[in-house]
Amino acid sequence: MKMSAGGFTDLREKLKAMTPHREEQRSGGEKRRRRSPSDEDEEEEEEVVTRELEARKVKRGIAQARVFTPEECTHIEAKIDEVVARGERGLYREHTVDRAPLRNKYFFGEGYTYGPRLERRGPGQERLYSKGEVDEIPSWVHELVISRLVARGLIPEGFVDSAVINDYQPGGCIVSHVDPIHIFERPIVSVSFFSDSALCFGCKFQFRPIRVSEPVLCVPVRRGSVTVLSGYAADDITHCIRPQDIKERRAVIILRKTRPNAPRLDTNPLSPSITLPSERRHKLKAKRSHRKADPDAAHRPRILEMDKEQQRLSLFSRQDRRGSADSENSWRRVDAASLYKHSHHTHTDAPSRQVKMRRH
Repeated sequence: MKMSAGGFTDLREKLKAMTPHREEQRSGGEKRRRRSPSDEDEEEEEEVVTRELEARKVKRGIAQARVFTPEECTHIEAKIDEVVARGERGLYREHTVDRAPLRNKYFFGEGYTYGPRLERRGPGQERLYSKGEVDEIPSWVHELVISRLVARGLIPEGFVDSAVINDYQPGGCIVSHVDPIHIFERPIVSVSFFSDSALCFGCKFQFRPIRVSEPVLCVPVRRGSVTVLSGYAADDITHCIRPQDIKERRAVIILRKTRPNAPRLDTNPLSPSITLPSERRHKLKAKRSHRKADPDAAHRPRILEMDKEQQRLSLFSRQDRRGSADSENSWRRVDAASLYKHSHHTHTDAPSRQVKMRRH
């Protein structure tokens, strides 16, 4: 091998000499990756301190009170069972009931789109349904729940215009979220029934299988207690119900006030939505799905028109046989009817076959 002018016998050595900084960066990167145990301990300590500071912020935005006695809880829980039974019988409007695995939601007063029901994904895309698309708040919620919270000074008179009942089965959950700030004013008020549980803040969910990270803060919620979220706890950190915290059936009534300028789903003002009874709505859906599944449906109007034309030609043919004066026209009509029958043979005897032939 010939010696180059620079004294290098190999082109790779020359390139290596021309770019020494790459080797320095590589060796420096290896040094950075080799972190000492003391560095890791310092980072863990910093993370613990950060989480503790965040937990304190969350606590400042939480207020809790034990309001309902066990006897009052039992009475309210019977009312919740009635809501569930009405939902099972299909007696509520279309958007009142929202079902999910191990958890059902019942919207009253105001309902809104969220999660997979969003037209566009992402924060701030939630929308209220049009007025009248969910049922009104039941009178017993006003009399047994809201009035008690007003009397205790937990919420002002006339604050609540949206009540949601979340009914959880054991192992049910609701993933980490922030109640939409552009839809609901603060505070967010919830009342727990049937069993004790916990409300967690700052968790991250993973699925298949479902896993939940350690929370920044975990707050016990007792049967008959009221939890009020505001400030940092309501706006700046997510909250959730973990599957492991629902060991028995649990229900929560969430009481909120919608903002006057909260966005709603677009509706056509020329054709306002009509709320139908559930049974009739299901029948209409079944009819629509039947029409979609029928491949010959689009051809039927044309076939009906052809049937009418054939009947008209047959009528003319019978009139001509009785002695129509215009024999030439009579023969033309008869010939037309004969050609029609010949080209569309077995139409009256095998209508399904005739329809199938026209589809090709």
